[in-house]
Amino acid sequence: MSYWDDEKPVVADTGKNVIELYQNAGKLAISRPSWTDDAGEVRRGKTVVLDLGAVKTSPEAVQIVKTIAGSL
Repeated sequence: MSYWDDEKPVVADTGKNVIELYQNAGKLAISRPSWTDDAGEVRRGKTVVLDLGAVKTSPEAVQIVKTIAGSL
């Protein structure tokens, strides 16, 4: 099974993005808002996933994340 099936994420909806933290899986997903297609089906917005374990292995990536967090 996939981590998104096994784990309930912590979710924050900003209105422009949906941020989901899968703590156990070490993944951070950022999506555009969901939308409804012409058939009336709700579709998930385009999504990117950040592998937090990979970020930890790169000092440059860690610095970028710290810079972002520090500016909030």
